[in-house]
Amino acid sequence: MKRTMRAAFVVLLFALTACSPGGSAPGRTPAAATAAATPVRGAAATASLTTSPSPTAEAPAVTLKEAAAVAREVLGADDAARAAGAESYALDLTRDAQRLVTVTAFKSTRMRPPRYTWGAPKVIVPRLDRYPYWFAAFAERRDPGGEDRTAVLVFMKEYSTSLWQLGFSSLLYPGAKPPAVLLDAEGYATPLATRDESLAISPHLMAPLHATIAEEGPGGFAASLIAAGPQTTGYFTEVGEVQPEEKRRGLLYDSIFAATTYPIYALRAPDGGAVIMYSLTRTTSRQVKTDNALGLVPVPKDVRWATDSPVVRRRLRIEETQQYVGHISRRGAVEPAKVIGFDGTPTGVSSDMPAGD
Repeated sequence: MKRTMRAAFVVLLFALTACSPGGSAPGRTPAAATAAATPVRGAAATASLTTSPSPTAEAPAVTLKEAAAVAREVLGADDAARAAGAESYALDLTRDAQRLVTVTAFKSTRMRPPRYTWGAPKVIVPRLDRYPYWFAAFAERRDPGGEDRTAVLVFMKEYSTSLWQLGFSSLLYPGAKPPAVLLDAEGYATPLATRDESLAISPHLMAPLHATIAEEGPGGFAASLIAAGPQTTGYFTEVGEVQPEEKRRGLLYDSIFAATTYPIYALRAPDGGAVIMYSLTRTTSRQVKTDNALGLVPVPKDVRWATDSPVVRRRLRIEETQQYVGHISRRGAVEPAKVIGFDGTPTGVSSDMPAGD
């Protein structure tokens, strides 16, 4: 019944999508109309996917064709909901970290969230024999400003009675190609358990170690396990530069990172390692010191939608939801794990009170 209602809703809103300004980038087809997904079938489909001549296995619970249809439907329905400003419907399409990101997309724009133009997604479907079912996809995404980036998406169906939902969405670093995923002779990927022991870092440890290197930097425990980069050691450098500046303003500044309880997704890579999708939270706090006579904390421009004021009194706390794509080497390899994709947005803002109160 819900699936039928979803389809009816999309059909109803396609008219709005067609006439809504800014619905698609020049020269591209609106996602709500033709967000066609292309199943990946072997190495010929894309250079980033490698087939393995393994024997034919049992029929997968989710086929390439079914996954392609799901990706097309969810991306199209999401665009229709954004075009109509229908936040509640958009939230029905999402789960986990992506639901928080979607809430912010609506709230921060006064219910006029950004719309994206999607290229044809290439679905990466693991062989699964029980719920929850999930699959990943790579797709070119053009934002309202005309910038093209490669998105990494994960769709999940938790139970037999559940709808398919978008649970993860990140962006590869600019210019990066989709990471290689090992496929069997029929074009299906191999999922890895969160506590897989064949990898240099078990998937369930990637997020905590990432949080550690972000806080401790190149001299910390995780420095030999995760490669330096803008979202690893770069955060440590950033915080070290900002703290003295905030101190001069009479503020205490801190930024901490933590793993989340959201699902971790891992797929076998051709080199014996894994492509992994996971989430972190970053919590940044600014607090007035006792010698700050004004007692005011400036609010960054990107979160003023939550305070309706450029300053607040005493304390400001911002929680950012971050979604990462990484590559973990096989056990025994010398190469450290690498972060190859990132997207993040503030999803929680709290303060003592606006300055005007």
